[in-house]
Amino acid sequence: MDESLIGIIVAAGCGLLCAGLGAYMVVTGNPSLLHSYHYATTPLADRPALARESGAGLIVTGVGCALMGLSDFFGVWAGVAGIVLLVAGIAINLISIIRHNGSLFSFSSNEERAHRGRGLHIGLNTGGGVVLGAIIGLVCIVPGVYMIATGDVSLLHSYHYEHIAAADLPAFSLIEGLSMIGLGIGLAICFAAGGRMTMRPIPLWAKVLMAVGGIIWGASLIALIVAIPTFGGSLS
Repeated sequence: MDESLIGIIVAAGCGLLCAGLGAYMVVTGNPSLLHSYHYATTPLADRPALARESGAGLIVTGVGCALMGLSDFFGVWAGVAGIVLLVAGIAINLISIIRHNGSLFSFSSNEERAHRGRGLHIGLNTGGGVVLGAIIGLVCIVPGVYMIATGDVSLLHSYHYEHIAAADLPAFSLIEGLSMIGLGIGLAICFAAGGRMTMRPIPLWAKVLMAVGGIIWGASLIALIVAIPTFGGSLS
């Protein structure tokens, strides 16, 4: 079977799965497909609304996944539209959880929470968020710095750059490297803020940091993907 056909099948399958799960949540108003900590602190009366909003986000995400994988069939800008929808769908999910008093992160179980003081629990969550954010951030930042310093884009899948002209590779590696660094910074900020979002009420500064991190992450992901077809590469 042709590799591109396999990619199309996988992308369409992932898109249908996400959209199908989202449709279930929209129709039933049941948020149980989410992690329990996303809705454990959501009032019972608000949970159907949370499920429907999160379900809508999953549907948008599913359409985005499908379009990204079908870019060879519909054209590269279908892939660009797909990544924009993917980011939008994720944003809808995160915003709906925060809006309905849910938690984005949990670094300890309910049983542990019951046996630990509130201050200690918040401290553990905050510390966990900072540590995890730093680790995940570095996973993205280090490859980005490497690509900028060396002009080597071989860390990407070969089909992303094999049709790009040699003269364009330095500019391409710069954009991809900066985008990777942006992804790492955005994720690090989100995880660091997420550790404090287990507090009730959620501190305003944590919400602001989460929004800033999400915007940086989303913009960087879009830039990373858009640069590929712009320079003549392939998304799949």
